[in-house]
Amino acid sequence: MVAITGTESIHQNQNLAIGYLLESAADNITANPGGGQANAVQLAAELNKVTTVATSGDSVRLPPSAAGLTIVVTNKGANAMQVYGSGADTIDDSAAVTGVSQMRGSVVIYACHTAGAWYTEGLGTGYTSAGGGAFQTFSYADGLTASTTHSQAGATPILASQVGFAIVANASDCGVLPPAKAGMQIDVVNHGAQTMAVYPASAAQGGQASGDQINALGANAPLTGITNTTPTIFYCLTDGQWWTK
Repeated sequence: MVAITGTESIHQNQNLAIGYLLESAADNITANPGGGQANAVQLAAELNKVTTVATSGDSVRLPPSAAGLTIVVTNKGANAMQVYGSGADTIDDSAAVTGVSQMRGSVVIYACHTAGAWYTEGLGTGYTSAGGGAFQTFSYADGLTASTTHSQAGATPILASQVGFAIVANASDCGVLPPAKAGMQIDVVNHGAQTMAVYPASAAQGGQASGDQINALGANAPLTGITNTTPTIFYCLTDGQWWTK
């Protein structure tokens, strides 16, 4: 293996055969309890493995961005963790103070093309080798409580590809989908006591200028009567439009 540090202009326009590239690595990282950007654990290596995420949302922070920099983050903790940029650095265009959620059992590449902005590969998927197999997993959240506001603005946000609502106390208690972007799929499981409603995102929630739409219900109108017997799958083939199965 060859460890390379610094820069050498003579090699900038040449192919360099080096065998294996040895990069800095850090293991057994504990995400900051309680989360937040300000106190997030600073990642200081090229390859980072977080092994302790005691509570969902515990946090880590990427190093300051620089064009050409890539950082690999593995979450081997028990819960999803929140990953923040440093200072005003964004991740996938999310505000610095918001960050992104990285699911457990996942390896994500954070790439910077222009200082100030990170983009990711693998953020919404993970892995498991349960039973000796090799399986892809998707971001998920269970145990959600449907909002009793019965309104688009107050509905419980759906923030993962697979979600389960455990508490639906009243008929038409509700959740709201993320902005509809082509290629997305959201699976909603209602295992509460009542039927529920799911709203599309409004313009204020990041949807289209007139609001997103589900099937032919019209902009901002909810899909109602979602039972606790069959999962509902939302597909998006065109920005702003969900179709269901």
